[in-house]
Amino acid sequence: MIDDEHPLLTALTGQWVEAADPAPQPVLVTSRAAVLHGDLRGPSGAPTRDDARVLGAFVTSSVLAADGTLTLLLADADGGRPMPLAVAAPWGLALPDGSALAAAEDGRIGVRPGDPAPRFATPAAMAAWAASDPDEVELAVLEAGLDDWVTPGDVVAELVERDVRDPREIARHGAAALARLVARGDLEAGSIGEQGFTPAAEGRSASIEHVAALWHTLGGIGRRPGPGQIAWFAITDRGRSRVAVSR
Repeated sequence: MIDDEHPLLTALTGQWVEAADPAPQPVLVTSRAAVLHGDLRGPSGAPTRDDARVLGAFVTSSVLAADGTLTLLLADADGGRPMPLAVAAPWGLALPDGSALAAAEDGRIGVRPGDPAPRFATPAAMAAWAASDPDEVELAVLEAGLDDWVTPGDVVAELVERDVRDPREIARHGAAALARLVARGDLEAGSIGEQGFTPAAEGRSASIEHVAALWHTLGGIGRRPGPGQIAWFAITDRGRSRVAVSR
């Protein structure tokens, strides 16, 4: 039996819901690319594809019952009354490092260890991205960054304009474009709050790993990020100089 303090469950606390799809295989995706597969149910039934009660809600805690039922307590950013979202066995929870928990139909719990080595931002990839030159999509994203903060939605818009429309292809090309922009130091990852843009505490490789893992997960369920999803980015002086040269 796995208790509620298991690292794979406690890791969910503080993450928010990026996507929820009710069919054909119900799935919930968190802001750090944790994926929960199973028949998800809230107080009024399964969450819909764009359920405002669920999207953007934070996981405040998780409870694992003796019969294998996993319940996540969700609350909005204002700390509203937590809403339970339960998934009865069988279900599976996978984290981007490959670690996983799974409940069999009889409630038995299985655990798979992960590998902390980066899947995307390997040392070799970081070196190649840092030495690359920006392509037309990346330059267009930097142009957009002169007037506002950048999100993956800006990359999506540029790719769609160039007739890249399949969510998996958008994820592949989009994550690679942001990886190069961050690795070169043209963009800086961070978050938006009351004080404006706050740079991420994690380093470039960790920011890239987060973006790539989450974007590839969304692409795998046929979703593409909209404005404000996954992460925010600010253009740097280096990025501004690239725009000036391209002009």
